[in-house]
Amino acid sequence: MPISLYSDNPSKSLKIEKVVEFLKSLNLEAKYRGDFHQYLNLSEKEFDKYKTVLDLSRVFDIEKPIDSLEENIFHGEYFQTGKDVKRYLYDANWLQRVLFKLFLSKIDSPNDLHIIYTDRLFGTFGSKRYHARVVLGGQPTLISTSGLIEAPARPREYYFAKANLLQSGNDLSELDEIYKDKFLDYNDEKITKIVSAYTLQPILYYFTGKEFCENRGCSLFNSHWQEEVLSVQYKGKICSECRKEIKRIK
Repeated sequence: MPISLYSDNPSKSLKIEKVVEFLKSLNLEAKYRGDFHQYLNLSEKEFDKYKTVLDLSRVFDIEKPIDSLEENIFHGEYFQTGKDVKRYLYDANWLQRVLFKLFLSKIDSPNDLHIIYTDRLFGTFGSKRYHARVVLGGQPTLISTSGLIEAPARPREYYFAKANLLQSGNDLSELDEIYKDKFLDYNDEKITKIVSAYTLQPILYYFTGKEFCENRGCSLFNSHWQEEVLSVQYKGKICSECRKEIKRIK
């Protein structure tokens, strides 16, 4: 089945055409369809409704889940297209529901997998708070380049050093420079290769039901730390078992 890829202002370092090439190298049928707003060709009325519901999906209290959009406070923020929206957090499940309705009404291939790369930071609620996510599988699948930076934790010693600097009142500006090879930053040149690996996770889940790989050296391993992302998604390889699953898809 075809896999359709779309953009929603992701990191400038993400080259989606390279992701397509990677998927095709695995004999997966993939196509990049550009900006999803333009591809869906929303009417002005549809676009206004989307803006409103999107704003209602924003999280303003990370310790309070959004049970319904009607109960969430509408803050009247202007819709941010092509601007820096990374400082906002969205409820991933509500965001996906909004997009699912849009896609269902506009596309003629509902059984194909649709993947949107976005710079919007989204999260899911669990353990009494929202947690940022890189990937939300399903239809459409969402992959956040901001989540790639914010969701996997940085090295433990980074947080210890940061706490000590804060307590002593010292400047934090040099901290990121010291640990720059230990975690990703926005517009990092490594993003395309890492996102390519992350893209395989929802593809396998959608077509085979396999969510993650237990092999810590496989690109489909569920990384929780930035160091794991760099060693697994960036430097790792697809294990033999996952390659068999990918062959089943084609």
